[in-house]
Amino acid sequence: MNTLPAANDDTMDLSQAAALLHIGFKAMKELVDTGEVPALSCNQKHCVLLREDLITYVREQGRKQADKRRLRKQPAASPTPAVTRRRGSKTAMPNLDAYEITTAGQRG
Repeated sequence: MNTLPAANDDTMDLSQAAALLHIGFKAMKELVDTGEVPALSCNQKHCVLLREDLITYVREQGRKQADKRRLRKQPAASPTPAVTRRRGSKTAMPNLDAYEITTAGQRG
């Protein structure tokens, strides 16, 4: 049995699809079983896949992976610089003398 699909075949079985994607038979069967790749199950042992569906799957997965790689390469947006205090320096207390004079005059 020839595992490689002919160039003009629009349909293929699991082993031919696995060969086309360069993956193992079990991995191909899992893709079909989980519904990631559409396939027609004729009975428990035979499955038919369309070449077009496999190409669409490869194209979509390739774009998703490329987007992830592109996002990893982009420099992170620089956050707003945090205000840092130097160790040992203290903030000067505000002068409250003017406040005390005005409130003392209002009391009485």
